[in-house]
Amino acid sequence: MNCEEVKISLHDFVDETLDGFMKREVETHLRTCDNCFNEYKKIRNFFDILKNLPYTIEPPKGIVESFSAELLNRSLKEEMPESPIPPVTNLKKLKKEQAKQEKKLRKSRGANRKSMISRTIMVSRISPSLPSAGINWNKILLTLLPIVLLAVAYFIYDFQKNNSPWKVITKKGTVVINGVENYSEKIRQGESLLTEDSSRAAVLVPSVGNIDIEENSLLFLEKAKDGNNRIRLQKGTIKVVNFVYMPDLSIDIGNCVVIDRSGQFSLSMDENNIAKIFVEFGFVEIQHDNQTVYLNEAYNCEIRDGYKIGTPYRSDASENLKEEVRNFDNNGAGDNSIEKIIESATPKDMLTLLELIPRTSKLKRQVLFQAIANNFPPPENVTRAGIINGDSNMLYLWWQEIEWQL
Repeated sequence: MNCEEVKISLHDFVDETLDGFMKREVETHLRTCDNCFNEYKKIRNFFDILKNLPYTIEPPKGIVESFSAELLNRSLKEEMPESPIPPVTNLKKLKKEQAKQEKKLRKSRGANRKSMISRTIMVSRISPSLPSAGINWNKILLTLLPIVLLAVAYFIYDFQKNNSPWKVITKKGTVVINGVENYSEKIRQGESLLTEDSSRAAVLVPSVGNIDIEENSLLFLEKAKDGNNRIRLQKGTIKVVNFVYMPDLSIDIGNCVVIDRSGQFSLSMDENNIAKIFVEFGFVEIQHDNQTVYLNEAYNCEIRDGYKIGTPYRSDASENLKEEVRNFDNNGAGDNSIEKIIESATPKDMLTLLELIPRTSKLKRQVLFQAIANNFPPPENVTRAGIINGDSNMLYLWWQEIEWQL
């Protein structure tokens, strides 16, 4: 399934109304597509919020009483009869009083006119878009109230996803957390963890698994939240073991992100800023800008300078193949190594050949396509033209086809 098809099916997937085949297809896609998985989490979170909302919304205390009092006052004013005009009994006295009032009015008319003009100008400057009379503010407030309550509920729900601190278990020697030795055996978001020459530790990641930390390692806990757990490995070696099918754990290596897609893998960073990844079980995803590399079990991969993702190769591949892959990645051999890699490859190395396709010229892509197709014919909807053009979706579909057969 492609991303558009999965997004159409996400609501039914969350509602658990898909049949068995469609459910498996969506689950398979979510394991490997970060964008669709994020959409899935948003929909799931939204449905969880709706489930927790009350069936009725109580307005703020006192608002109903205030509205009722205001409506009652208006009603009384409308029903109040006009006062009768008293009969004129002394016309001379009335005219005298009228002349007196007109004199006062003429005297204050200039000041009143100036005051009115000033007020008009001031109001027009301060409130150029003052709402016209007749707007029912009561109705607007009652309409906005559920939205405000929903926003507050989401904020509370998101806050509850914070899972910091993480428990730290010292296996050997002394562990330094945020500059303090044996600091409470917990690490919080924003803190660092350091092991020295003769110390080792393990970190328990809630709802994910554990991270074993070897000697002379330094890492930082950047994000501690269910659905978004993130650490940065500065140096040393770690090993990740998952306890769940779809873990939420990412590891920053320079400008690359290693995304845990279930299973077990090790990750190390040496003094030359070269990171090495080996997957024992399951697979991981490595991202940098628009480049995505999938690393299957029993495969190795290197990351140089924090952003150069090497070509994956099997740990038991021939030494000739490993040497030519290194020449291709690091020594500028380019297309000259492709033929030698193909000659050294066995059917188990076809994922290495597939990963070379977007990294080489179109001419060599045709040679690689044929070499892979001889061992694993491309699945439906994967075409020769699409692979040669470097279609990322087709490359991934073919990767899946080969991966499950290996």
